[in-house]
Amino acid sequence: MKKYVLAGMFLSLFCAFGLSAETPSWPIWQGVNHDNISLEKGLLKEWPKDGPALVWKYEGLGKGYASVSIADGMIFTAGDLDSKNTVIALDMNGKLLWQAATGDSWDKDFPGTRGTPQYNEGMVYHLSAAGMLAALEAKTGKLVWSLDLAEKYGSKAGGWGLSESPLIDGNNLICMPGGKKTVVVALNKKTGEQVWATSGLADNASYCSSLIIEIAGTRQLLAESATYVLGINAKDGTIIWKFPYKTGCDCHATTPVYKDGSIFLTSGYGKGSCLIKLSKDGTSVTEEWKSKDMDNHHGGVVFLDGYVYGSGAQKPGWFCLNFEDGKTAWNKKPGKGSPIYADKMLYLLDEQGKLTMIEANPKEYKEVSSFKLPKASKDTFWAHPVILDGKIYIRHAGMLYVYDLKK
Repeated sequence: MKKYVLAGMFLSLFCAFGLSAETPSWPIWQGVNHDNISLEKGLLKEWPKDGPALVWKYEGLGKGYASVSIADGMIFTAGDLDSKNTVIALDMNGKLLWQAATGDSWDKDFPGTRGTPQYNEGMVYHLSAAGMLAALEAKTGKLVWSLDLAEKYGSKAGGWGLSESPLIDGNNLICMPGGKKTVVVALNKKTGEQVWATSGLADNASYCSSLIIEIAGTRQLLAESATYVLGINAKDGTIIWKFPYKTGCDCHATTPVYKDGSIFLTSGYGKGSCLIKLSKDGTSVTEEWKSKDMDNHHGGVVFLDGYVYGSGAQKPGWFCLNFEDGKTAWNKKPGKGSPIYADKMLYLLDEQGKLTMIEANPKEYKEVSSFKLPKASKDTFWAHPVILDGKIYIRHAGMLYVYDLKK
């Protein structure tokens, strides 16, 4: 019975993104469940000394840290080209299909794109670091609508620009402009017209992409602004609860983990990790525990079987934490980067381009294989990896590397 329930769940997710269940897809940053978990099976359990085989590489993405999304036989990412924020589409063999400029590039601290394009029902949506939100035809790159969040809402972000990958919820596109007018807005994904906007709270945007959760019959948007974690009614934008959550740089970049009414939070700059628990009616939260371990900067985390895997910043190294009590199961130094899970293995991409495969084991850190990717520039490896259709996709600066994890 369980396998049929799971099959139905994934089928409904594919349909929500306008996809075929037979088509391998990773339509949004961190995957359809926003959890960095790939459903791939039959992958290599050990690599040759020089790593898995390179299938192809593409040079010419421009400067940026955006990852890739994959849907409908196309690969989408974004980069800065000719001083313009540019959304790019490739075919599955690395051939350029189109590129479309959607506004000025981000030229301040750490120039380059941040957010990853999202595919939904034949459209691609992207938010630039400078605050230009654009909707494009996936097949052609033709602009359907765009909205300048700074002009419309007085959008305010920290010193590193807007880094969110917007969220599609039914007919709504949800994003966080931040500022004095509103914190979060929902727009009609087909027209860009406002559906709702939060009120009663002024706070700047942080760098975090949001989640939709359901509790006590209410669908809530789980979002992080500069100084709060927020539970927002996804239907009308009412702020249901808020939890003070601040770092020295107002930087929260790691998408929370939600499980059975509990929310795992982690941020860099020495903030560490904590678990907050929703009340049964979903209208308030209490803090269950906090730890200085795993102060995740922006590499993201993976939740598996009651444990959270990720890296620390001021406390560098790879960590495995117990979700329920926050105790550190293991810590391997050094290490700082982005994890992804597939076929009983964790793939750890560090900031210097070393990809390490370890067993997904809460009892010990057990490395199986590793190799070093070629550096395309002096930039660090900040784009999150994607595993789909037997391959791993790794963006670095203007390059996209695709390695075969099956052969």
